[in-house]
Amino acid sequence: MDFEMVVMRVLHILAGVIWAGSAIFLAAVLDPRLKALGPDVQRRVMGAIAPRLRIALDVSAAVTILAGLALVIRLPRDLFDLSSGWAWAILVGIVVSIPAVASGAIAVSASKRAAASGDDADAARLSSRATLLGRITAVLVVVAVVSMASARFV
Repeated sequence: MDFEMVVMRVLHILAGVIWAGSAIFLAAVLDPRLKALGPDVQRRVMGAIAPRLRIALDVSAAVTILAGLALVIRLPRDLFDLSSGWAWAILVGIVVSIPAVASGAIAVSASKRAAASGDDADAARLSSRATLLGRITAVLVVVAVVSMASARFV
């Protein structure tokens, strides 16, 4: 493997770890704990972290996807014969990552709007939407990671 492929793989994997880890942490740890602490705490914390969180998630998702696509483009075409398990696993990872990006971006946006909302009912509705989308994002990212991590062995 040449230096460029090594750099692209490292970028893809490192950014993917950040993206997946953040999505899982938000859905499984932070969001439930903030909900338990109440809307005032949730509003303050999400208001403080949502802008930077959005940048971190967007950048890590973009680097993951762009580096992954660069890897795919550089690979020999015969690897993408859909009769192989490897090709299907990679294809599933690619396809699942697209709605994961969208649902994650909408979830962070809803959290940000909930934090800025002065209306408790509106904030609760937006917060519930963000929670659902955050969980969907976490599941999609896990599917993508498992699919791609296992591609070599299927």
